[in-house]
Amino acid sequence: MNNKFKIYTLGCKVNQYDSMNLSRLLCQASLKAVNNGADVAIINSCAVTKTAISKGQRMINKAKKENPRAKIILMGCWSQVYDKEINQSQIDLMWGVGKHQELVEKILGRLLKSEPSSLCSKTIDRIVHSDKSRYFIKIQDGCEQFCSYCIIPYARGKLKSRSENEILQEIKQVVKAGYREVVLCGIHSGLYKSKTKINLSSLLKEIIKIPKLGRVRLSSIEVTDVSDELINLILVNNKICNHLHIPLQSGNDKILKLMNRPYDKKFFVSKIRQIRRLIPNIALTTDVIVGFPRETKKDFKDTCDFIKLVGFSRLHVFPFSAHEKTPASKLSHQLNKREKLDRANKLRKIGYQLTKKYNDSLKTKEQNIIVEKVERNEIRGLNQYYFQVLCDKKNIIEAKEGIEVGKIIKIGF
Repeated sequence: MNNKFKIYTLGCKVNQYDSMNLSRLLCQASLKAVNNGADVAIINSCAVTKTAISKGQRMINKAKKENPRAKIILMGCWSQVYDKEINQSQIDLMWGVGKHQELVEKILGRLLKSEPSSLCSKTIDRIVHSDKSRYFIKIQDGCEQFCSYCIIPYARGKLKSRSENEILQEIKQVVKAGYREVVLCGIHSGLYKSKTKINLSSLLKEIIKIPKLGRVRLSSIEVTDVSDELINLILVNNKICNHLHIPLQSGNDKILKLMNRPYDKKFFVSKIRQIRRLIPNIALTTDVIVGFPRETKKDFKDTCDFIKLVGFSRLHVFPFSAHEKTPASKLSHQLNKREKLDRANKLRKIGYQLTKKYNDSLKTKEQNIIVEKVERNEIRGLNQYYFQVLCDKKNIIEAKEGIEVGKIIKIGF
C-alpha cells in the first residue's frame, strides 16, 4: 500500500507554488495525497507576521488531530528563521525553504524507511481539481530590499530567478493540461532576470506567445519595477490582465523612510498617474501597514488621504506586527494593539468604499471571466480586473471552449 501525505499551506502564492511542487514530487515518489489519515503531514509555514506564526502552531495541532499516526514535518519561512526558537517536541522533521527534492528523499529515507525513488522527471502531472481554475507559477525567489519590518529576506535569501526556458515549458504543460490563466508569482518578481538577461517584460512577451493560453496575471510588483516597457505591454496585449498589485505600505513619507521603502509619495503617485494615463480602467490593488512605530494620528490621516487620492480598487490592510529579528521591532514608540486595530478598521472602511466605486464602474463593461463555478443558470468567476463576478448565463457573449470550470468566457450586462 502506498504511503499517504497531506500538505497544509499557509501564506503567500509562492508558498502555494512550493506546496504544489512538493506534492508533485511526492506523487512521483509513489506517495498518495489524502485529506486526512496521512502517514506524513507537512505544514508549509509563513512568518510574515506574528499572527502568521500563531497560525502555524495551530496548523500543527490540526495536522496532528486529523492525522494521528502521521510523522509531522514543519517547513517554510517560520522554520527557516525561527528554527532555534520553535518547540520541536511535536515535530519529526524541521525543514526550511527550497530543496524539495532533498526533502522528499529525507521523508522516504528517515521517516518512512523507504528507498529514495528517482525524482528526475520534470513532467507536471495533470492534477486539476474542480475548484482550481488558475495556475500559480513561481518565476523568482528571494529579496534583498530589507524593509525594516520584513522577515522574508532572512527566510528566502538572495534574489534567484528561474530560467525562462524552464518557466515557458512549465506553462506550456499546464496549458496543455487545461489551465487558461497563469499567475506569475515571486518574492520580488519585478526584479526577475534570467542568466540570459531576460527581464520580466521580455519574459511576458514570450509567455503571451504560448498557444491556448487565455491570459497571464502578475501577482505583485513594486512600484519601482513598473517600467515603461511593462506598462506599454499591458496596454497593447489583452492576454495580460488589466490589473496590477502594487504594495504601498504607507502614505506618509516619514513612515516610508522608517520602513526602508525605496520610494516616496511623489514618486508613487507619479507612477500611478503614468499608468492610468495610458490604461484608464486598470485595477490597482495594494497592501498597507497601519500602526507602524512612530505613526502619529496625523501620519495615519496622511495615509488615508493618499489612498483616497490614488483611488485603489482594493486594499489589503495589516496592523503592524513586530518581528523581534527585524529593525522595526526595536524602534521607539510602538503602538498598542487596540490603536492598531482601530486604524486598520478605519482604513478598511475606506477600502470598502473604493472597491464598491470601482466595481460599480465595471457593471456596464464587457468582461472576460475565468469560470470558477457553474450552478444551473449562474456562473461565478474572476474577471481580468481581479474581481469576483456572478452572472446569468444569458449574459454570455462568447464561450469558445464551452462553459466549464477553468475556461475563459466573455460576458456583458
